[in-house]
Amino acid sequence: MICPWVKNGTLTGFLEREQNTLSSQDKFSLLNDIAIGLQYLHDKSIIHGDLTGSNVLVHGNGRACLADFGLSTIIMEFIGTSYLTSTIKGNIRWAAAELFGVPEDDEEDEAAVSLSTECDTYSFGSIALQVLTCKVPYYNVRKDNVVLGYVIRGKKPEPPRESHIAPSHWEFIQRCWLLRANRPLVGEIVAFVASERQSLVS
Repeated sequence: MICPWVKNGTLTGFLEREQNTLSSQDKFSLLNDIAIGLQYLHDKSIIHGDLTGSNVLVHGNGRACLADFGLSTIIMEFIGTSYLTSTIKGNIRWAAAELFGVPEDDEEDEAAVSLSTECDTYSFGSIALQVLTCKVPYYNVRKDNVVLGYVIRGKKPEPPRESHIAPSHWEFIQRCWLLRANRPLVGEIVAFVASERQSLVS
């Protein structure tokens, strides 16, 4: 398989290197590309399944693209099958809690949970936090097993105090982390990001 070379590498590395030079407009341009990419997949009934700062790549012109479709699957083929959490070891910081066997309030037991578009929505919220703050989710926790403990207990990431994230942006990120049925659809994500991006231009 041949893939194009992406000059700026992963989103995580790019944000670490460029955090002092990126404007709010730059950040929302990245989020816009990611949201549109996710919408394209969902419109094709495809779940990414592993949306993290390592699986978004940034071109030399600053445009972002989704990568690493190792867990991507056609939705109808995956419904009803269990999710192997070992496949996303190291990506806990971005993944939805239900994928680790954490039952939601309306679930009677820890039934096998399938990958879903809602899982991608949760991960987008984590990506948005990362892009807007230039820090990975749970940035102040080094060990993934500690992060997993937070996830299981329902403790969500917090933005760094110095990030000055806008209340409306933080509220939208938190919506992406709600129980599955209450998370925004990808169309809402695209509309929100596009609106915020446009407000920065005008």
